[in-house]
Amino acid sequence: DGGLPGADAARGSGTQITFALLDIERRRQAEVSIAQAQDSLQRIIDTAPLAIALFDSASGAVLRLNHMAAMFFGRPVEAVLGRRPEEWFSPGDAVALRDDLQAAQQQTDVLRRELPRPVRSGSAPGAAEMRMWDVRIVSLQPGQAGTGSPGESQLLLVASDVTEQRAAEQARFDAAVSQREMLVKEVHHRIKNNLQGVAGLLQQTAARRPEVAALISEAVGQVQAIAQVHGLQVGVTGPLRIKPLVEAITASVQRTFGRTVTVHVEGLAPHRFALPEAESIPIALTINELLTNAIKHSTPGDIRCVLHCDEARLAISVHNPGQLRAGFSLAQVPPGVSGLGLVRALLPRRTATLTLVQAGIEVEAKVVLVPPSIALLEPL
Repeated sequence: DGGLPGADAARGSGTQITFALLDIERRRQAEVSIAQAQDSLQRIIDTAPLAIALFDSASGAVLRLNHMAAMFFGRPVEAVLGRRPEEWFSPGDAVALRDDLQAAQQQTDVLRRELPRPVRSGSAPGAAEMRMWDVRIVSLQPGQAGTGSPGESQLLLVASDVTEQRAAEQARFDAAVSQREMLVKEVHHRIKNNLQGVAGLLQQTAARRPEVAALISEAVGQVQAIAQVHGLQVGVTGPLRIKPLVEAITASVQRTFGRTVTVHVEGLAPHRFALPEAESIPIALTINELLTNAIKHSTPGDIRCVLHCDEARLAISVHNPGQLRAGFSLAQVPPGVSGLGLVRALLPRRTATLTLVQAGIEVEAKVVLVPPSIALLEPL
């Protein structure tokens, strides 16, 4: 009986030693597997055509990076590895990177940025080319592949150079815009030609029907004013500037009636004033009507069209020698019945005003435009 307890103790001791040896062996195998995985990961990081950097979440220090990441950061590998961004980045870049790392740590999905970064050219020391990078940062929580010890949280930054891709996309976009502008100009050109054809047919009708020639003449002037808008859009891109439109309509009215009209500009440079697309035809018809009305109802003398430009508004006034009838009021002109009624109906109520007054021996018709009926462009 006395020997049995000793034997049991021996057997118990042997079992504990065996388990300890097995545990050590498994741990060594796990360490070898982890080392192999880390070596494999490091080879992938080093050879990947991407900028890859691994950050410690707590300190922000760079745990790993490849040469592409060093090129992205603009610093040698040894200057970055094991250090926080504040130690190797410029103050502004360090703050921006820290903010992105913190934002990525607080969200579950991938943080994405497109950043321009200067890249040094090996053929020209000191010269830097600006490249565009697609940057993605993801938080690696403890236990995910790529983290170190089970309790560590890390951040993975992956960036790819997309400069050529973005340049190709911009080239395709520019080509599409150029094609659209060409098509728009072609449409304007065809509309102008068609309107001029309509005006020609109306003039032929007026020649055959003298009793309605006056009415047809008004319609011809309106059609030609619209044609002038489309004709100007053929030759230019961007907003329709007001001065060329006024000059074109004035020339058209002079050809129609054989009466000289002078154009004067006051105030700011007129090339800064342009018409939005939606307002170009109503304003063109308005200018045509005011000029036509001035010629029809004037006495002999000079007819002037004045553009007055300032920072807040644009005024277009037509002056002709003549006299308004007693008691005339523009408010009494019904919309749409006469030329002035058409003007009142076309002009936007909130951003355009029309006045017709006696100014000495002249009649002054004035249209005042404020934004958004008129746009003030930046100086050339």
